Amino acid sequence: MKGPLTRHRRLKVAFAVLVVLTWLLPVYWLLNVALKTQAQLYVAEPSFIFTPTLENFSLAINRFGILWNALNSFIIAAGSTALTLVFATLLVYGLTRFRFRLRNPILIWILNLRMLPPIVIVIPYYIVYSRVGLIDTHIGMIIAYLPLTLPLAVWLLYGFALEMPKSIDEAARIDGANRWQVFRDMMLPLMKPAIAVAGTFCFLEVWNEFTLALILTGGRTKTVPIGMSQFLTEHSIEWGPMAAAALMLLIPLLAVTYFLQRSLVRGLTLGAVR
Repeated sequence: MKGPLTRHRRLKVAFAVLVVLTWLLPVYWLLNVALKTQAQLYVAEPSFIFTPTLENFSLAINRFGILWNALNSFIIAAGSTALTLVFATLLVYGLTRFRFRLRNPILIWILNLRMLPPIVIVIPYYIVYSRVGLIDTHIGMIIAYLPLTLPLAVWLLYGFALEMPKSIDEAARIDGANRWQVFRDMMLPLMKPAIAVAGTFCFLEVWNEFTLALILTGGRTKTVPIGMSQFLTEHSIEWGPMAAAALMLLIPLLAVTYFLQRSLVRGLTLGAVR
């Protein structure tokens, strides 16, 4: 019995290593390009043995300002995600704990909002923002992303909140807690894994969004997708600085995923085991 089990385990390990190497191949390609000069990149035969340089990282930071773009993206994504989670948890609590006639139409309307492409709302946003002075502002971008992130968060949280037994609410109400205390002290702690998943997906959606950022941002609030598009100039494509910028932008996303990995795993597997 030990022989087949050992072989089976070795096959599983070999398959896992193959998957990991496949996923790491683009990262290796980025690192290889980021550490080469322009002359080393444009050769007939690519070489894997070369003298590395940090020139591309310096160009990405000083010439293209990618770190400033990353700071803008972080402020906008974090602010939009925070507002989204506040509104989504309150809305989900109301939809799952109160019965009223318009509950299903509201859910369908929220789902329809999720299908709304950003290009449809960008022109109305631009007209309104031009009149009230919210073009090229962080608060304007944070508000602009709510129609995109709020439906996503609501639908991610709704199923989990619906499965939470109402006996928890009833027991807390018997002990003298009001609706707000039930929501704050009972429901929110139990929803932490699902909130972590919803927050991560909302953050990544705002971080990678291009259309609204292209029209509503400017020199002060330029985000990462707009900053990355600047590497495509009219004369050439700056492959080295682009790869260096991509590597630097991977760090905060990996850090967020690392610190939230336990909550993400719990949230993504909710309902998988009965």
